[in-house]
Amino acid sequence: MEYNETKSSIDSHSVKLSQHVKIDIGSTFSIVSCSKHRLPDLVSAVDNLVEKGWSITSGLTSDDGLVFQGMSKFSKDEELSKQKKRVKV
Repeated sequence: MEYNETKSSIDSHSVKLSQHVKIDIGSTFSIVSCSKHRLPDLVSAVDNLVEKGWSITSGLTSDDGLVFQGMSKFSKDEELSKQKKRVKV
């Protein structure tokens, strides 16, 4: 895999929700991270994102005292396209 150090045009940023929860968020994928000692804060953050249309995309993982949860969000057009593909047999 080749790494390109030029600045990406993809709109992504980090949002610190509290002292213990941070979200690295892009237009369709995000990673929520939280101290392993504050799991209720992680649950609350993930619940809030789900209410805003985000979906959990992977299992929970942990490293160096932090817990991480991946989430994704698709446009309504992409969701409709996926649903149509699932219906076709």
